[in-house]
This record gives sequence, C-alpha cells and structure tokens, in this order.
Amino acid sequence: MKIIAAGFCFALAAAALPLSGPAGAEPVPPLAARSELDAFLWPGTEPPRRLDQHGDRLRPESLRDRLVVVSFVHADCTIACAVRVLDLDKLAQALPAPLRERVTFLSIGTDPARDDPARLRAFAEGLVGKTTRLRFLDSDAASTAALAAALRYPPAALPEPPPTILVFDRTGRMAMAYGGDPLDGPRLLQDLTLLETFENGIGRPARGEARDPA
Repeated sequence: MKIIAAGFCFALAAAALPLSGPAGAEPVPPLAARSELDAFLWPGTEPPRRLDQHGDRLRPESLRDRLVVVSFVHADCTIACAVRVLDLDKLAQALPAPLRERVTFLSIGTDPARDDPARLRAFAEGLVGKTTRLRFLDSDAASTAALAAALRYPPAALPEPPPTILVFDRTGRMAMAYGGDPLDGPRLLQDLTLLETFENGIGRPARGEARDPA
C-alpha cells in the first residue's frame, strides 16, 4: 500500500456560503466551519442524506473527535475491491480495544443508481457478515461525481470504486491517502495508532503525550 498524499486539502467552491438542504432536511453547519471530512462526505449546497446498510443516517456529530478511515465500494465490485473490504474488516476487528472505540470505518458506495441500503446490506452481510464494524454508505449522483473529482478518478471508470483509502484525523483533517492493492494492514494500524495520540491534528500531541521522533 503506497501513501500517495499527506495533509491533502480538498478544494471547496463557494467556501463562505452557508449550506441549506431541501425542506425538512437535517440542518448543516456553514461550509466555512466544516472540516475536510464533512466537506468530502457532504459536498455541495444540498448535501446528500447518507444512509448506511441498516438504513441509519450518518450524522456529522458521530464522527467528531474520531479517526475515520474512508474507502469505496459497490455491490458488484471486482475481486480486488472485495479483497480490500475483507482486509479492512479484518483490520477493524483486530484493532486493540482502546483504539477500536476511536476509529470509524466508512465504505462509500459508488453506484448511486443501484446501491441502496438494502443492496449494500446484502453485499456486506454476504462478504463480511452481520457483525462487521464497517459502515457501507449509499450515495447520489452529485456526491459521487464530487468524490471522483476530489480524487481525480476518471468518471468513466465508475462505478468500479477507486482503489484508495483515506484517513482523517480527530479534527476531521485529511491526514493520509493510500493507493494501490493489497492493503498494508500493519502500516495502516501503525498510522492509526500514531494519529490517535494527536488531539488537535497532525503534529500536535495530546496532553501528556510525547511525539515519537522516528
């Protein structure tokens, strides 16, 4: 697994504009106040209502002060994609207990025309079982296009998901991006363990913690 970026910032159009969804939608904070993670998951002026494979809505507040690992999937993805999901599930299950409670794994669907929560649930349960710690999220056409643009992923390659894994730190800042298969589980675990020691983003250790000079 190759690290292809660190500290990468997503460019956001009209950054000073407040966000307002359709009538009855969940309120969204002003764009300027959002983290990079929020901007990636809920792009545009009418952010999607992301549901996981159980039909539960993903809410921004559930990701606060957590490490977030983002990958990409669709229910008919190729062997390489399925193996990536299996490897991420294995890593999520094997995390040490204190770290396990601080890391969220999100797999974003890249086939909005077909991958509703029920279909993603069938895929997830068939591949990694009902107890997986991965949350498989549905998408819409606009957010999928924004995702491809942010990753510089050819739209013609969709719905095959990008072979990319993103890690966001506890402030919602994009800390690392990995490209290529297979997943280097030990390296990702090492990076998550290090990032957990930083309370306010990369390079700022939590109180009482000393940064490893290596």
